[in-house]
Amino acid sequence: MSEKSDLIDEKNMKCHMRLDEKDPCPECYGWWLWYSTCNHKKYVCKTCGRPQCLLHWKYPMQIEDEAIHFLKGAEVDSGKKCFVRKARAPTGGEKWKIFTSEEDYESYVRFKRHKR
Repeated sequence: MSEKSDLIDEKNMKCHMRLDEKDPCPECYGWWLWYSTCNHKKYVCKTCGRPQCLLHWKYPMQIEDEAIHFLKGAEVDSGKKCFVRKARAPTGGEKWKIFTSEEDYESYVRFKRHKR
């Protein structure tokens, strides 16, 4: 996992694939040329070369695109097929979160409802 893909121009941190929302990377589902620049353990997509942090997927995110960016990292870290769903935050706002199962989602909703 620590190897960098040949598809990344490390100097400019750019992917050499043309990706967009309608035609995302088939492996990591991403289309943003946005990289995880933290020092945490990373998953590096073998197809497009995007490094994804394996830590941040557990936290709610501001927008759906950000959650999708971390989706494959979540699947690698959890060993399960994951999905992104909108979840209401205790403050009343809406966030996007990655879940590993329907039970995980229902537990999150019950927990957040309890905290209000």
